[in-house]
This record gives sequence, C-alpha cells and structure tokens, in this order.
Amino acid sequence: MGIGTTVALLAGCSAEPPVPEPEAPVVAAVVSEPQEREILQSVATVLEGAGQGGAPLGSRLTGPALTMREAELKVADAADDPRGLTDLSMQMQQVILPSDQGWPRSSFAVTEQPDARTTPVLMAFEQAGARDQYKLWAYVQLASLVTMPRFAEPGFGSATVPADDTSLLVPPGVVAGQYASVLTVGDRSKHAGTFAADDALRQRLREDGREQVAQIEEQDGEGRFSTAFEPVEGAVKAVRTVDGGAMVLAALRGQETLRAEEGWQLAPVSSSAAALWGGGAGNDVLKTSYHYTVAWYVPPAGSAATVSLLGFHRVPYAVSGG
Repeated sequence: MGIGTTVALLAGCSAEPPVPEPEAPVVAAVVSEPQEREILQSVATVLEGAGQGGAPLGSRLTGPALTMREAELKVADAADDPRGLTDLSMQMQQVILPSDQGWPRSSFAVTEQPDARTTPVLMAFEQAGARDQYKLWAYVQLASLVTMPRFAEPGFGSATVPADDTSLLVPPGVVAGQYASVLTVGDRSKHAGTFAADDALRQRLREDGREQVAQIEEQDGEGRFSTAFEPVEGAVKAVRTVDGGAMVLAALRGQETLRAEEGWQLAPVSSSAAALWGGGAGNDVLKTSYHYTVAWYVPPAGSAATVSLLGFHRVPYAVSGG
C-alpha cells in the first residue's frame, strides 16, 4: 500500500522533457557586396549615357537624385559646359547594406575621393519593391574633413530607421524641417541649439551673401541678402549607426534673395545661376531657387551631442527678378 502510493506520487511529479528555445534570428544583409557592385555599375551605365541616346535617367534614378541630376543637366546644357556635373563614377570606398527583409529597401555608399579639390560623395539607393531595380535615390557631397559615423559591417547589414522613430534626438522625418528653420532665421530659430553651430552649409550661405552684397557696395550701393528654406515632403531616408543614432538624408528647397536700391540692375554671380539667367536686364531684386540634398548624423535620444552636418549638395533650378 505504501509502495503503491509512493509510485503514484513519483509519477505525478515527473517533469516534461525540456523544449529547446528557438535560436535568435541571425542578422544579415539582404544584399551582398557583389550584388551591390552590380547595382552600382548599372546606375553608372545609365548616368554615362544620359543625353546620348542611352536609357532614360528615370530607369535608374529616382527621388531627389533624379530631380538633382536633371537640374544639373539643364545647367550644363545652358552653359554648354559638362564640367558642372557631379562626378558619380561609382568607385566606392564604403558600402552600407540593408538588413531589412521588407520593402522599400535602402543601401548607401561613399565614393573614393576623386581628387584633392573634391570631397567624396555619399549616395543612397532604393529598391521600391521585390521586382523593382535598385535606383540612385540621392547624392551628397561630403563636407571637408567630416568624420562619418560607424555602421554595422556590410555582411550584417544596417537597419532602416522609420521617419517617426523616437529613439533619436530628433525623429528623421522632423530633421529637415527643423534645419530649414535654422537656415532661414539662424540663431533666432527655436531649433538652433539642436544642430552643431556654424556648419559648412551655413558658412557657404554666409560667404555667398557677403560676396553678392560686396559687389553692390563696390559700386557705392547698398544690398541685402536673405535665404528661405523648406523641406520636401516625404523625401527622407535614415539608417541606423552602431551607437544607436542614425544617418539621415533629406531634400530641401532653398531660395536666395538679393535686394539692392531701387533702379539697380542685378545679375547672378555664380556661373550656374548665370547660365539659367540668360543675360536678362535685371532689376533691384534677384531670386535664385535651389534644390538641396542634405545629410546629417543624428545622435540617440538623451545624448548630449547635437545633430551634425555630414554634407550637402545644391543645384539652381530657377533664377528670376523681383
């Protein structure tokens, strides 16, 4: 009787055999480096054939990149000088491959430095869907002496950061709008403290303004220079960095306005804007509109660091009087 009871108790307490826990998924890039090289070559072929009877730009360019290249070609045609075209030769020193399983997918790459006078170009590529070709989505001239953030090794891939991600100091979809405010009103912007002070783009705008106003003052006139910027809605991409921050690329539109005294006849200073101007008589107000693509490093939320400019590229697309 006692023995039977003991057996019953032991049977009731027997443990189920352990069930092995599933292994964590292995994070890996969904595009290999050889595949990325093929993508780069395909885009380069279309760029080389632009305007020469080759495939249309839209077959391998999209988004801000298509807008910018078309604007560059327009300026080059007006000036009869192809030297103004950005070097997009696709010789890369670094690739940042996607780890996202879904679409759209984005990859990034940094070119070799073409020469001592030109900085490398950061490029973003996009595959809209499973059956779509990868296309060049944006390109940015890196600022001189800039330090790029660190990314995961290409074999592991880097994750896309959504536009509304709150793990960053500023969500990617908000960065361009805040930066546009800083470019427009400077330190009076409520967002001025979010960004590193006096970056390369703000220096460039200040120098442009001084140069144009100086030309008026040399003729005993008075001039005023101002800028206005706005983000291009939806034109943003972001990719995670190893420290939990992100690299963000976005498109903006900018307008420079030069004003002189009444009766003055203003004309563009830069060769690219002058090519679009076409030698008109001019008046006392000159407006030059630009397409911009800008790249930033955005630190993780809670960081004491500021959002820093990695680079920018701009192309004029319209010049007009008052």
